Amino acid sequence: MNQKLFLTTSKNVARRLTELFDFVWPTAAAIWNLRWQVSGLMAVNPELTHDELQGRFVGGSGIRGANLRKACIDSTWEDQQQEFARFLLIEFCSLYEAWCEGSLAELGQAATLSKDLQFPSSTTNGTQRGISRATAVINGSQSAILTAAIHQSLLSNRKYSLPHLEQLLICYRYFKEVRNSLVHGGGSPSTSFINAEAAYAALSTTDLGVKEIPEYQPYTQGSPIAVSLRGVVGFGDIILKLVCTLDIEFSKSTAAEGVFISRWKSVHGQSPVVIAQNPHDRETRIRKLVRKLNLPKPATSDAFLAWLSANRLIV
Repeated sequence: MNQKLFLTTSKNVARRLTELFDFVWPTAAAIWNLRWQVSGLMAVNPELTHDELQGRFVGGSGIRGANLRKACIDSTWEDQQQEFARFLLIEFCSLYEAWCEGSLAELGQAATLSKDLQFPSSTTNGTQRGISRATAVINGSQSAILTAAIHQSLLSNRKYSLPHLEQLLICYRYFKEVRNSLVHGGGSPSTSFINAEAAYAALSTTDLGVKEIPEYQPYTQGSPIAVSLRGVVGFGDIILKLVCTLDIEFSKSTAAEGVFISRWKSVHGQSPVVIAQNPHDRETRIRKLVRKLNLPKPATSDAFLAWLSANRLIV
């Protein structure tokens, strides 16, 4: 994944998302197994004390305060999946918010665009809002050089989902409003949540470009908002698609030129790199230098070489 993204912020967020994907199901399986072992032991030894349970399952781990009876006997598996899903939901939303702020800072764009990156497109009193406004501002001026040399190479990222961008953000809004209701509303729905759920419920797998729509539990009036562990994990993949799609789109902006130049100088030094004049050796050398920036192999051209030279990156 690192080789198919442009911004350092994107690489870091994608790495963290991958780590969470690798963590979630083995951890859920471990919790399930612990429940089975504790309940089985208690079934044949119902008089076991708290300390005996701790010694059997927690001793030597360094963990303190684990109430195994409450966790494995008094709480249902559904309750524990809900808790796990809530933790992940908050983390996924925070990661996307961090990506919005970090990518804008890296590109030298206004921090106020962060909100637009978190909403599908809309128009209020003739003013454009949401993702269309953000992309119009950031990509309003495009780099023909980076579009040909870098952007085209990034398009092979399998998470790139530009045709589904608006729908991905409708999905994001639903799960973000769930998160907001759980964190700020005590599990009670807001008007924003109700509207976001209605918009999300209308989406299909084709709309999102996925095999399975992230599962959700429709809100029932009078009941608390519930989340699905499977659905939240699916939402994590939606976040990854958003990050990859927007990163790749922004790689063709003129703002991305500054990112490229800054990273080149950080890796290769402030002085121009001396390049061989032999065309084959020169092309090979350029590709290696770009690869050291943690970018895919560029499409080299006379125009790209001239741009590198004009910016005092090579001589």
